[in-house]
Amino acid sequence: MKYLKRVIILWLFLPASMAFAQQSSPDQISFLQGLILPAMVAVVGFLGKSFYELYLEGRKKRIQNMEDKLRHFYWPVLIRLEKDNAIWETILSKRHDQNTIQYKIADNVERNTILANHQEILDIINNYVYLAEPDEALTEAIKEYIKNVTIYKALRDAGEEQMFPLELGAPWPEGLFPIIKERTSFYQNKLNQSPV
Repeated sequence: MKYLKRVIILWLFLPASMAFAQQSSPDQISFLQGLILPAMVAVVGFLGKSFYELYLEGRKKRIQNMEDKLRHFYWPVLIRLEKDNAIWETILSKRHDQNTIQYKIADNVERNTILANHQEILDIINNYVYLAEPDEALTEAIKEYIKNVTIYKALRDAGEEQMFPLELGAPWPEGLFPIIKERTSFYQNKLNQSPV
């Protein structure tokens, strides 16, 4: 801000010095022109440098914003959704008889991996959704996800081991994974293309 004040003072000084130069003798005019030209060059150089620094600062903030989105929201959610996708079918064996090995494996995977993974995603959403700048599609998918996961956890906490949220009107939000994957790729590509 102090530089801006100096620039304004210089710009105010220049017209006054030009008016003074027009009323002076030719020797005084060339002397004043010798002072004015370097001063104008200095002011233009200073302004150019100031605008360039503002541009760099804005660019640095945009890059930091993309890094924060990826580091705190998009990548952590995507990785956990990928994990869910990789092991989801395993827990469908809970629909079998409770004495089978498939049921026991499914129960273990559900309790120790799937439900914990869902809680981690909910924590990320609670803490960092503002970084994602969610639009209507992402907001709707997140709401569906929260509903699904909340009912899923409530079913297991209530002792219901074979029913899933779909049966209670809370289907898995099919749109969440594609949205998260597409936006993660978009921001990562944009960040990768940003020159250092």
